[in-house]
Amino acid sequence: MSSLERSTSKRYWRSLAELQDAPEFRAFAEAEFPHEADPAGISRRRWLQIMGASLALAGAAGCETDPQFILPFAKRPEGRVPGKREHYATAMELSGNAVGLLVTCVDGRPIKVEGNPAHPFSLGATNVLAQAAILELYDPDRSRRPVQKGPHGGITQRGGTDQTPWNRFDAMLRGVMEAARSQQGDGFCVLAEPCSSPTLARLRQEFLKQFPHARWFEYEPLTTDNERAGAVQAFGRPYRCHFELSEARVIVCFEADLLGSHPGALRYARQFAQVRPAADGTMNRLYAVECAYSVTGIAADHRLSLPRRRIGAFVAKVLERIERLERGEDSASEPAGESAEFADRFLDAVVEDLSKNRGRGVVAVGPEQPPEVHAAAHRLNSLLGNVGKTVRYAEPPDPDRLLHVEAITELTHLMRDGKVTTLLILGGNPVYDAPADLDFAAALEKVATSIHCSLYRNETSLLCDWHVPQAHFLESWSDAR
Repeated sequence: MSSLERSTSKRYWRSLAELQDAPEFRAFAEAEFPHEADPAGISRRRWLQIMGASLALAGAAGCETDPQFILPFAKRPEGRVPGKREHYATAMELSGNAVGLLVTCVDGRPIKVEGNPAHPFSLGATNVLAQAAILELYDPDRSRRPVQKGPHGGITQRGGTDQTPWNRFDAMLRGVMEAARSQQGDGFCVLAEPCSSPTLARLRQEFLKQFPHARWFEYEPLTTDNERAGAVQAFGRPYRCHFELSEARVIVCFEADLLGSHPGALRYARQFAQVRPAADGTMNRLYAVECAYSVTGIAADHRLSLPRRRIGAFVAKVLERIERLERGEDSASEPAGESAEFADRFLDAVVEDLSKNRGRGVVAVGPEQPPEVHAAAHRLNSLLGNVGKTVRYAEPPDPDRLLHVEAITELTHLMRDGKVTTLLILGGNPVYDAPADLDFAAALEKVATSIHCSLYRNETSLLCDWHVPQAHFLESWSDAR
């Protein structure tokens, strides 16, 4: 028997029930593929009739049944030409980082998103999230009206969702705020997503001034808290690290996806491409050390695959070798021959390249690495003279906030102890993405009044007393840093 015959003679089972030929599996298979659906014995004409009817019914099922009315302007706004395209500069904020965009609108409706060439962090480019924002804006599954938990919803919309009139929510909110004002905000907590808006920061200060005993927390599941804590270890204060890849000859990324998932990826990708090759004919060199493929790893000249737990030790070896060079000692542990491990030869190449390009290198660490690794990277950039040239530091807009994990942990403990009477959740989905060991959902049930404001009615909305639709960034005006 040939190898092909042996490979095709194997039989695979979809489940243990199929292997045992259990009665419940036979019933399931009969329901999925009934004998009546067997095309044997059906004429070609009858088969085409059945298929044509199926296609027609499938198309009819996708039609919109709700009536819609398009009304013209009773009085056209001055300067408005129907059908003429207009362009607006705006910004999309994700995890507290803003990206400049140019949005094309027709009759007040956004139809296309592009990067803003004048914005320093987009330089005319966009990512997939910005392009998908148009689909999210017109998503028919977005929330449209408030929803009150339980059998209190007054209006049933298409799809069977109970919705509540706005005046009922307004009356409830006025009562909650009056009670909180009488208690100076005691027991009132706000859980918000990270936001760099100066306007929101000012409103938060005014809120805490009027309700001095209230608490404001921020939480984001995909956080950069390790970077923040690493900067505190290195400098005593949290700083944001910015790179100038257009000035760098050597770039070493330790699980840092500068060209993909980094908040400044659009800018860094443009800068990286500018010097490959540079005007003088030279070309930068990119090293990537990571546990899984990333956009940066794919574009790297040299890539080393290491488990995440070993990357910190690799950074420590690089730092040790650079410090020995600073003291005038020989940094080579052994000659890099054919018998040397690939990781050792990779280490020798990184140290040699960084030391030869002092002031023109970049060492970056990803957010998944612990704070100690980030502190080591700051030390490396300082020893190599990169700070002030290819590496810059800036104050974050909220230097005194708690780390996100600390914030959600403290809030959950307050809720579990019954010290939170009213919880306002601005965006996010903490019931779904909060750390599992906190059991945020169980703690939420102990809150007397919970309000969730979001684009969609998600897991958190279903457990809150009230769900309120949130405005999309393309239909609201604010600011961001």
